Amino acid sequence: MKNIKEIAPFLADDFIDLEESIFDVDYYAVFLEEKAEKLGILKKYLICKFHDSSIINISQNINQFTIKINDFSTHVFADAIIEKFNLTINHENLLFPLSIEFKDNLKVNYFEVDEDGILHEIAPITLDEYLYEQVTKVEDDKIEVVFHFWKSNADENKHGKRVLVIVSASEISVIEEQEKAWLDLFGKEYDNYYEYFKSQFNSGRYVSDYSECMKLIKEFDDKNK
Repeated sequence: MKNIKEIAPFLADDFIDLEESIFDVDYYAVFLEEKAEKLGILKKYLICKFHDSSIINISQNINQFTIKINDFSTHVFADAIIEKFNLTINHENLLFPLSIEFKDNLKVNYFEVDEDGILHEIAPITLDEYLYEQVTKVEDDKIEVVFHFWKSNADENKHGKRVLVIVSASEISVIEEQEKAWLDLFGKEYDNYYEYFKSQFNSGRYVSDYSECMKLIKEFDDKNK
């Protein structure tokens, strides 16, 4: 039987009680750096950068699996801009799409995890929120990623559940549509702020938090007085 501790130890403590960490995050960061070329654009988003992103759509055919999310980091920065400049933009319109695509030699499996960490395969279901991921294999002809999602309960009085989706394929790519969405919402008036946000995000700085985004805006204003 597959256990979360062996399959994706980075994600294990979200599913089971652990007395101590079983995952070396520093070693994982080195691993991702070594595999950067194969991972491509995805690398800059790994280790919690997609956390709390809502799922726009997940689709699959015989040769392709696509996860389309509303990029949480850009969403939070947009919230900060709206607050800072007192803009009247409907919160429901803050959609900043990004797609993760797996192609060729595709394998996709959905699982629930019990209290002992054992994985139990389930049929594909609709998912609501992106939580975390762990890249578990990067080879010349194969990339495997274990995704951790949240499935809400239709009855708001009942708890939702955590779901693992293990995806492997020959190729992985990321389609970034956030910039177009930003321009559609804000036009060019706040371009300089957005470019500063992107530069800080791409540098590896953690900016996926409202207070950090407000700091970014102040930093930019201070630098450009």
